[in-house]
Amino acid sequence: MSGTVNVGLVGTGGMGGRHAANLNDSVAAANVAAIMDVDAARAEAVAARCGGAAVYSDAEALIAAPEVDAVLIAAPDRFHAALARSCVEAGKPVLCEKPLATNVADATLVVEAEVAGGRRLVQVGFMRQYDPAHVAAKEVSDSGEQGKALIFRSVHNNPEKYGIRPLVDVVTNSIIHDIHSARWMMGEEVARVNTAYIPSSSDHPESARFVMVQLHYRSGALGTLECNSEAGYGYEVMVSITGETGVVQTSPLQSPVVRRSNARRQWVEADWLQRFQIAYLNEAQAWVQSIVDGQATGPSAWDGYVSILVADASIESGLKGMPVDVEVPDRPTIYG
Repeated sequence: MSGTVNVGLVGTGGMGGRHAANLNDSVAAANVAAIMDVDAARAEAVAARCGGAAVYSDAEALIAAPEVDAVLIAAPDRFHAALARSCVEAGKPVLCEKPLATNVADATLVVEAEVAGGRRLVQVGFMRQYDPAHVAAKEVSDSGEQGKALIFRSVHNNPEKYGIRPLVDVVTNSIIHDIHSARWMMGEEVARVNTAYIPSSSDHPESARFVMVQLHYRSGALGTLECNSEAGYGYEVMVSITGETGVVQTSPLQSPVVRRSNARRQWVEADWLQRFQIAYLNEAQAWVQSIVDGQATGPSAWDGYVSILVADASIESGLKGMPVDVEVPDRPTIYG
């Protein structure tokens, strides 16, 4: 494809609104041509901000619209898999927010539809793959200057803004990002997980205030994913890779350290939209460029599927209180 990519956006909440602004304001090759949301007033407001995009009340109609070249899905999680499959069946590239699906069965159907079509059309919104700090850390590890990678660790702290969250929600909506980072940055699959968690209170034993997932990779490398869903003070993400002769680690914050009046302070981002502002923009630019080039890049439907496999195993492990093996099938050839 050459020229402008006409994008249809499904969902205009916090995440969809951010994508709309990035595409409209900062991606020269993109035109936000259509908007869909069940909240008509919100859809109209976003459409007006994007220069008068067409407004739809039905996502399937937007996907089928001839003026739409590609689709960005930012609808609630339960709609992701079905909408992604519709895009594949329509032959239209799609950037689907994470998670690709809420269960393995639905994620499998997306992969099967894409494989049947013979080409990649789906990119999953694991935006950390476009975060400069994560990319730099992976490049150091991949260079081999620290020897073989032995240990992966991530720390993920969320502010207490979303109420009491069950384990399944913390894993599929928050830790799913860390799972993808663990696979992408180490360049190998997870073979076994062991999850422990601390409930928010004794009145809500199904809840998860703090979750720790231990990883065992196929090569024998190890990993830990720590997530505090009620940190209270702000939002932080840090990753590190320990090699045979050194460690590479990202800073959890982007703000400067200020020393003044016998104190040392640093501002903590309020949420992921602030922390990963650059990553979301880089992601949008790379996605649109891949459509122009006719060559899919970025996290694939396969990455979304395997991340759900690991997430489901992590949830099962936490609920049963025992390690659970992760059986990852052979990767289809269209995914490289």
